[in-house]
Amino acid sequence: MSETPKPAYPDHMEKAPAGLFEHYCMHEGCKAWGSFGFDKRYGLEWYCGEHKSDAGD
Repeated sequence: MSETPKPAYPDHMEKAPAGLFEHYCMHEGCKAWGSFGFDKRYGLEWYCGEHKSDAGD
């Protein structure tokens, strides 16, 4: 059984060291804290209050 590939970590964010969980807004160019998490096909996606409508479903 093959695993579904995960999307690449967004280029506009720095990856946190192992063991730390940081979730910044997934909106391109936004550097705000992602307060709103949405469970998506490839895991959680995080958005700030301004961009939470980008999560769409």
